[in-house]
Amino acid sequence: MIKKRCFVFTPTDGGTVEEQFVDCITKLSGKLISLNIEFRNILKQTVFIKAENNAEYTLIKKRLDQILNDSFDSAVPPTAFVGQSPDKNKHVAFEVIIAVDQSPDYQIQHKRLGNSTYVVVKNADVHEVYAAGLTSSDLSEGTADQANKAFSQMKAILENEGLDFSDIVRQWNYIENILGVTSENQKLKQNYQIFNNVRTNHYKTSSFRNGYPAATGIGMKVGGIVLDFIAVSSVKDITIHPIKNPHQVDAHQYSEEVLVGDNSASKASPKFERAKVLANHSVNEIYISGTAAILGQKTIEQQAIADQTLITIQNINDLISFSNLKANGVSVPNNIEAPSYLRAYVKNMRDIPKVRKICNEYFKDIPALYLVSDICRDNLAVEIEALAGF
Repeated sequence: MIKKRCFVFTPTDGGTVEEQFVDCITKLSGKLISLNIEFRNILKQTVFIKAENNAEYTLIKKRLDQILNDSFDSAVPPTAFVGQSPDKNKHVAFEVIIAVDQSPDYQIQHKRLGNSTYVVVKNADVHEVYAAGLTSSDLSEGTADQANKAFSQMKAILENEGLDFSDIVRQWNYIENILGVTSENQKLKQNYQIFNNVRTNHYKTSSFRNGYPAATGIGMKVGGIVLDFIAVSSVKDITIHPIKNPHQVDAHQYSEEVLVGDNSASKASPKFERAKVLANHSVNEIYISGTAAILGQKTIEQQAIADQTLITIQNINDLISFSNLKANGVSVPNNIEAPSYLRAYVKNMRDIPKVRKICNEYFKDIPALYLVSDICRDNLAVEIEALAGF
């Protein structure tokens, strides 16, 4: 697998969203120069934007897309535009995953299939696919229709590369109005539940021989349904392990007790693992799914943001502990690295300083991004995802 790093860029200059985005692009260019890396080494990127409605979101997306086209020339990486407000009332924040291994053994190819762009990384040992921004062009459609179109794009990319859903190791699912309840076939269903039903239906076509992907299912204020993914097909010498949390029920084993909607309607569980480990002779990665203050399958009773943040961090630490990785069949050294990157979703902007303070105490000096978004349960106020290694 190719070595990569995640970087976050937030604006310090500019008043408009376009000016702030150009500031982020300028910082990205400086980082690439300092690393002696070309733009084409960007594997995927996510642009988080503040927008009040879908009309504004669509307009901002169009303007920022033009800036990307002007900046990247013909090699614009796969890009997702996510309708989550960045911290400190900024209009925009920018996250990129960059391949830092410049070995000539790796080929990095930028491809297009229909309206979707994606990146393929290949050598003799591995076939990796990075895709972002899979979405419907019609944001007026319902959750099910938009999700079906996004998953169909995902399937088409995978099949074009000789892969299937089983090869996805990390997936991001951004869902507008995730907690909203709508009527579908005269039955009330939560938008997140509708999404889970669609995901389950598409996943039925694959065996998931290495477990489901590590994943995040998170709310957006605007933007419909947006999917990103990383898929890895091992040619040789790569092991992939799903990781269970000893204090949490696997999400794909949730009972209907915690799934929202009409009890007479079908309710599929969220199909993801708590984490996914990928390891070979040179790279050992732990993709940590979106994690919250859930023990067993239930949200803990404490509603204070500090309590939820601390329990979320404890869940992450338990998940990637030496003893737990070993119990899940992973051969690890005595010392596990702390996460090298984290992204925190916080329900209320006013709570972000508290979440940041606690995260800084436990995870010092690592890139981090704090965003405003609804979590998949209405009694959850924070969710954290991360990337770690060993």
